[in-house]
Amino acid sequence: MFISKMHLPRRTVLRGIGATVALPLLDCMVPALTATSRTAAAPVRRFGIFYVPNGMSMPYWSPKAEG
Repeated sequence: MFISKMHLPRRTVLRGIGATVALPLLDCMVPALTATSRTAAAPVRRFGIFYVPNGMSMPYWSPKAEG
């Protein structure tokens, strides 16, 4: 753990905590009469990539049994 002797003002800490607590609430602040709120929620399409530069041992990649 990195511990410094730098003084961190109380106001800075409280501002950071306030921002951390408020971030999840931003999603629910969509106005009720916008097009986003009137449409059915469709799943978001995402694209993911695994890049393994030195290859991969396939026997260890896939599971041996279900569950």
